[in-house]
Amino acid sequence: MVFDRGHEMAAPNVYYSHTVSQPQRLMAEVRSLRHDLVCRGRWQEADDLVERALRSAVAHANELNGPDLAGLAYLPGGGVLGSRIPDGSFARETVESRSIAIRALSHANRGTDRAEAVRQANLVLSSPGHDDVGSFWAAVVTLIHADELIAAANACHRADNRSVEHRDVLALLRARICAVTGETAKAVSTFRRFLDRGTTPHLTGLATAWLVEALSDLGDHKQALLALHENGFDGAGTNHPERTQLLAARSAAHITAGNFQLGLEDALACGESISSWGVHNPAVAPWRSRAARCALAQGRSGLATVLAQQEYELAHRWGTARTRGVALHALGIARRGTDGVELLLQAESLMAAFPDAPEAARVRYHLGCMLLTQGRWDEAKRFLDAVATAGPQSRSAYAADIMRRMSNGTPMPTLTNQEKSVAKLALAGSTNKEVAHTLHLTSRTVEFHLSNIYRKLGISGRDELGLAGLLID
Repeated sequence: MVFDRGHEMAAPNVYYSHTVSQPQRLMAEVRSLRHDLVCRGRWQEADDLVERALRSAVAHANELNGPDLAGLAYLPGGGVLGSRIPDGSFARETVESRSIAIRALSHANRGTDRAEAVRQANLVLSSPGHDDVGSFWAAVVTLIHADELIAAANACHRADNRSVEHRDVLALLRARICAVTGETAKAVSTFRRFLDRGTTPHLTGLATAWLVEALSDLGDHKQALLALHENGFDGAGTNHPERTQLLAARSAAHITAGNFQLGLEDALACGESISSWGVHNPAVAPWRSRAARCALAQGRSGLATVLAQQEYELAHRWGTARTRGVALHALGIARRGTDGVELLLQAESLMAAFPDAPEAARVRYHLGCMLLTQGRWDEAKRFLDAVATAGPQSRSAYAADIMRRMSNGTPMPTLTNQEKSVAKLALAGSTNKEVAHTLHLTSRTVEFHLSNIYRKLGISGRDELGLAGLLID
């Protein structure tokens, strides 16, 4: 089966010739044409193209191998799905299970039919080809995207002792499930052991990315950025197969460090990278909400609101509570005011199913801060108290400090208008000299204002301005 590329480029549909030959060449052509279609926004045609190619693959299973089915759908750790079968040829059942797995991924990436994505993933896990490590990896990752975390963990349990190849992917999947559910320290330990073993080179980039995100969730941006450097990924090179995941991870590390300009750049680059695959689902990569938080810190509230609104609409279509909660969190802090608080309350309710998840702690913290700025002390106490006993050390310590002030009857000091202006520019990353130039002040006056700002907000310096960002207004 061969494509007539000229017809495809000229007509709204993709045409096949009637000749069936060279299945490997066909799959290579499919990858190229699919990319062309996605770049022109013709996502349904791209999906139809892949579906027809998968049917052809099943019919010619003995002429294909793992790499021939790679690159037909976005998948973190896509090298596992494209892994070569040791004997040099596919069994029909292996091709069938990988084809079903690709269909599951396609539904998850588009974010349009969660029930069908889950159904297809479960079909893989119950199929005759379920022992194939590539199919297994794709199916479990799909379940994680769909918040079917118990099913994902059970699948990992059933796969124990299957093969050496399964051992490494099981370690990585279990660590990811821990990171998502809030067992972050355990996840960090597992990711590090995986990287130290070095037995699965094609998963090193993904393991590093997931480790960096977990370290960022713990508030340890220094170790996160060091992990990128030690594993040779601090540049997140354009040709790296895990570019999308590495950019997402580095964005998280920059945000934790308070470097919102760099965080925004990496979040937007992550969005550009994953969009080239035709991925819209924020459960796969919540780059819009991450970029929105950075834009907001830089005073770009319009951009922040647009990005957060887009992510919420996509998250609502996918339907998982966690993805919707993350999007509502970004939208709430972008809108501020009474409306913002109501959105954060909805986000907190949605995250109740994941009380220990890092996203849940962020929602509670920002909700407490926003309630505090509105003088709703009693409501703020409930959320800040929950944060003070859990989450990253820096955030929990700051929440605990706010709680101590409140218990002593000491209100949060109000910043003057000039101090607010200085604080916002400093939060956005402006140097003292740049702040002075923008506000027509002397550098010494800026330093004086910053000292007062740090004292009033109860922070040690610029590095902690991000913690108090919602209190500046």
